[in-house]
Amino acid sequence: MNTRLLLYSAIFFLTARSFSGLPPEETEEIPIVEEQEHAPLPLDPALYHSTAMKIAQAPDPILAAYRNGDKERVLAFFTALSGSSELAALILSNASQYDIGPALAFALCWEESRYYTRAVNWNKNGSVDRGLFQLNSQTFPGLSVEDFFDPAINVRYAMAHLRWCLDKGGSELSALAMYNAGTNRVNHGGAPKVTLDYVSRIMDYRKGIEALFNAEIANGAAG
Repeated sequence: MNTRLLLYSAIFFLTARSFSGLPPEETEEIPIVEEQEHAPLPLDPALYHSTAMKIAQAPDPILAAYRNGDKERVLAFFTALSGSSELAALILSNASQYDIGPALAFALCWEESRYYTRAVNWNKNGSVDRGLFQLNSQTFPGLSVEDFFDPAINVRYAMAHLRWCLDKGGSELSALAMYNAGTNRVNHGGAPKVTLDYVSRIMDYRKGIEALFNAEIANGAAG
C-alpha cells in the first residue's frame, strides 16, 4: 500500500469517529436506555363515581351530630349563629323532625327574616309574608296574624312546608325555588332570576355554616 492510500484511510477513520459525536480517544459505546413503561394509576372511574354518590346521599352530618349525642354542642353553635337559644332549639328540633339539614334551615331563616320574629313583607298580589320564615298568608290561610309571629308555630309550619317542597321538587334547589316562587310557577314557568339569586344566596350561606361548624365543632370533637 502506497503512502497516499494510507493517508486517505487515516482521514476516513478519523472523520467517521468525529461524526459519531465522540472524540477520537474515547472508545466506550454509549449505552442505549430503553424507555420504561409507567404502571397505570390506580384509578377506577366507576368506583370514584359510586363513592361520590354515596357521599352525596349520606345523612346530613350536622343533623347526625344533633341526634347522636352531641346535641348540646350543636345547640350552642346555632345559638351563637342566631343569637337566640330559644330560636336555635326550635329550628333544630323541627329540622330533625322533618329530616332537614340544620344548615339549610338556618340559612333559609336568615334569608327570609334575618332571624327577626316580627318581619313582614307585602307582596304585589295582596298577600303578606310574616314571621321568621316569612310564611305567606295565601299559602297558610288558616293561621291568624299572631300565629305567624309566634316562633314555635312559624318554625313548625315552615319546616313542614319545606319538607313538602323537598319531596315535591326532588332536590334542595327546586325546593327552595318552590318555597320562594310557588310550586305552580316553578313547575310551569320556571324560576325567575330573582328566585335563582335567592336560592344561590341560601346555598352559599348554607355552605358557610357547614364549613364553620366543621371548623369549630366537628374538627374539635375529632381532636
